[in-house]
Amino acid sequence: MTLEKRTDAVATGFERIDFHAHIIPRLDHGSNDVSQGKEQLARLHRAGVDTVCATSHFYPNAALASDFLAKRESSFEKLVCEMGDNARPRIILGAEVLICEGLENMDELSSLCLEGTNLLLLELPLGASSVSEAMYETALAIRDKGITPVLAHVDRYPPQLIRPLLDRGIYAQINATAMFGLFRPKHIDEWIGDGHVIALGSDYHFGVDKGVECFERLCEKRAELTFDIFRRTRELLQNAVRR
Repeated sequence: MTLEKRTDAVATGFERIDFHAHIIPRLDHGSNDVSQGKEQLARLHRAGVDTVCATSHFYPNAALASDFLAKRESSFEKLVCEMGDNARPRIILGAEVLICEGLENMDELSSLCLEGTNLLLLELPLGASSVSEAMYETALAIRDKGITPVLAHVDRYPPQLIRPLLDRGIYAQINATAMFGLFRPKHIDEWIGDGHVIALGSDYHFGVDKGVECFERLCEKRAELTFDIFRRTRELLQNAVRR
């Protein structure tokens, strides 16, 4: 996609938004250094991504939000400085926050939202086969505080874990890889059709290119579906700070 077409796409609302990627160096296991971050941004650009949400992992029991944000800003500045005039997607800084009981009481929680929005990407524990009622209540309590939770990569979990939150109005993000393969979850199509899925992500970690490949293929092969998801994402990101 040329720069002219890319700018045109953003202006007309057909903006390809990767809602979930790990591209900021040295914040988590997604990118080890600036060189890797540069390669990731270049790859996303080649895939036609107009805007990428940088959602590095944040573990509430392991770090202070203020420390995380300071490191994020420093790493981001080094990354974009090194990129120079090279073509890249615009970046919205955020975090992928591990949900834990009582998270709604964290003082700086809103600072982890995607910049300029009240959207907070929440991750359930990896490999979870059950979720306590207290965990569900935490997600709802976060919403009651004016923050809009978005559940990360819901395609990874048994649908019975996710459905209670979707039924109560919590949004979901899916990884592009979920739309391909022999064992593609049928309920994902239903959740997209019902409007529960509001974002698509590559979940890009350096050295693991499958998510970006699937993101690119999905945009090409199912343009109508991706356009509908991107429309929902763009509406929620109206006030986001794109750098």
